[in-house]
Amino acid sequence: MKKTILSLTASAVFAVVMLCSCATINSGASLSDNSYSNAKMGEAKSTIILGLWSSKGEENNIKEAAKNGGISKITHVEYIDKMVCFGLWIEHTTRVYGE
Repeated sequence: MKKTILSLTASAVFAVVMLCSCATINSGASLSDNSYSNAKMGEAKSTIILGLWSSKGEENNIKEAAKNGGISKITHVEYIDKMVCFGLWIEHTTRVYGE
């Protein structure tokens, strides 16, 4: 009996470690052929849990990121998603560059 419980506990711990130890970062491509080293940058961030709930709701968009950076003319946009536990926890960032 104790051996079965120990075996099940070890299997559960192994499964949790294997599933939650992976994290991926997915960055969108920047579509620009010019160098904008002096450009302003604005960010909007949110956390999505279980794909159902977002910490900022609809506030994580290009318009909000431009507003946060004081940008009136957008030159390019970058999206960054950091996923943990196969997408159970996602940190989504929208970066906007411009003048």
